[in-house]
Amino acid sequence: MNINGHTKIIGFFGSTYQTSKMYALYNSAMQSLDLNYLYVPFAVDDLQRAVEGVRHLGIAAIGITIPYKVAIMSYLDELDPTAQRIGAVNVVINRDKRLIGYNTDGSGALQALQEATSLAGKTVCLLGAGGAARAIAFALSDVGCPLTILNRTPSAAQALANAIGPDVAWGDYSALPATLAPTTIIINTTPVGMLGSGQETASLVPSELLQPSMVVMDIVTNPHETPLLQAACQRGCTLVYGQRMLLWQGVHKFALYTGVEPPLAVMAAAMGG
Repeated sequence: MNINGHTKIIGFFGSTYQTSKMYALYNSAMQSLDLNYLYVPFAVDDLQRAVEGVRHLGIAAIGITIPYKVAIMSYLDELDPTAQRIGAVNVVINRDKRLIGYNTDGSGALQALQEATSLAGKTVCLLGAGGAARAIAFALSDVGCPLTILNRTPSAAQALANAIGPDVAWGDYSALPATLAPTTIIINTTPVGMLGSGQETASLVPSELLQPSMVVMDIVTNPHETPLLQAACQRGCTLVYGQRMLLWQGVHKFALYTGVEPPLAVMAAAMGG
């Protein structure tokens, strides 16, 4: 691309800035549309000053991941209603030095699931209660899916369930056998099974609880097929890979970043699928 005085910079804040797949995703998409944008990483050690840098350097937007999705909210001027409700931000748009936070995690997860199954009337067991779990839980609730949230610390599951509404069930992982009996969709939002987690060979769901009628989604992207998904494959379940959620939330971010229809085929190819 030709970098010049009109090039708009989109940055990235988060602990995965050195290994993120999003540089290829966005830069290939922008180049395919001949957009004068560049997506680059930033190593952030002082979040407040970094946010002010975005404002005063005229950086067009920032993608946000762990550990900043919640902490950055207090430094922004405005939150989109979805981000406000979820309590986390994964994209910041700079509109004339006014910084606005959005969250595309929930919509990305829904779109990944909808590639595999209709969500109408499907019961969901959500494992975990962190930032991604919050986004996904609210999105599922909004489309009417009966939902149970299970977490290692049940009080966190209860707090998330209460934030969504009185019909959301909650508990710890000891409730898995009873919860999964009527469940259609299982979603893992925890780091269990992720490379570098110390639990690379683990799965929260015993394989004997998996049934061929289930849809099993793991938002972990590295490895591509986690122990949970390996077991689900062996049991004949429908699989939803974390990379599909990563793609779709990125597609939704691209629209926010540029105001342009995302080139889906180009972005999918950059993600390797």
